[in-house]
Amino acid sequence: MSTITIKNLTKSFESTPVLREFNEVFSDGEFVTLLGPSGCGKTTMLRIIAGFEVPTTGEVWIDDRLVSGGKTFVPPEHRNIGMVFQSYAVWPHMNVFDNVAYPLAIRHAAKAEIKTRVEQLLETVHLSQYAERFPSQLSGGQQQRIALARALLAQPKVLLLDEPLSNLDAKLRESMRFEIKEITKSLGITVVYVTHDQTEAMAMSDRILLINNGVVQQSGTPSEIYNNPANPFVADFLGKVDFFPGTAEGGRIRLSGWKAELPYPEMKQHGPVVVAIRPENIRMTRGEEGIPARIERLYYLGDTCDYRVRAGEETVRVIADGFSSRTFNRGDDVRLQVREFIVFPDDGSTQEQLMIRT
Repeated sequence: MSTITIKNLTKSFESTPVLREFNEVFSDGEFVTLLGPSGCGKTTMLRIIAGFEVPTTGEVWIDDRLVSGGKTFVPPEHRNIGMVFQSYAVWPHMNVFDNVAYPLAIRHAAKAEIKTRVEQLLETVHLSQYAERFPSQLSGGQQQRIALARALLAQPKVLLLDEPLSNLDAKLRESMRFEIKEITKSLGITVVYVTHDQTEAMAMSDRILLINNGVVQQSGTPSEIYNNPANPFVADFLGKVDFFPGTAEGGRIRLSGWKAELPYPEMKQHGPVVVAIRPENIRMTRGEEGIPARIERLYYLGDTCDYRVRAGEETVRVIADGFSSRTFNRGDDVRLQVREFIVFPDDGSTQEQLMIRT
């Protein structure tokens, strides 16, 4: 469909910088998510691509056409983009068919063309059987699909989605993630999606840009960012993680708080380090191998069980499957086996990095 190129872009509101030196290329047909805490600049970036905001410096290109930058500014209606907002923005007095058809109707397109294209899109978003119903007769997810179909009606080069699922309940939000991903992939459209929900980003994206304080902290596939975070902020924002101070030397990391050591043959870091351990990467056993610990608390969540375990002087979080609650109980002595961990140099800035800045 289309490629978006962003060059040396900054955005400030009066004297407050919101985006700082943003350089990215969103490839043709790619599903890119701008992820980050509220106020980090992700929606501002989306609005700049759409043409609702003008960059302070830098350029935005759609394919080989400059749409923002210098003295050039192409208004939103001439950028050939579709946009879906957090609110459904459907007309309550129009039925589903007329809501979707509206962009073509106001352009006075031929009735036959409108009928053909609307029916095709209603089939794509699984709303054909509801064509004559009004929004008040539909669920939130169905209303959001109306907005999606309407955005796709003009066959845009780019689809921009600004937290479109945040108003839905948890179960509906989960099903809509997969529906949106399947629909956009089937159409081969380039998508830029904004969310602060890490699960949405992981489930839907080809690539994630994690932003904090207007700066892209890391860009990569969900797997790359989750398993190889660039810094403690990325590790902390995407997934669950605990940080422990340690010392790397002689092929091992000594965790003084745990009163234990972890094997570290690669020795990519030396001296003082911060060890990031995801709770699902700790295995709890009753065997003789592993770090001695005692279960202090547990929270049964059905599919998982969330433990707080005392190892030395540290409280360690362990997440295991729900069946583990039948084996392990509060007060049990256990052994911990750390299957995977991430090591960052300890330069004294970890707590500063973990701060969410808006």
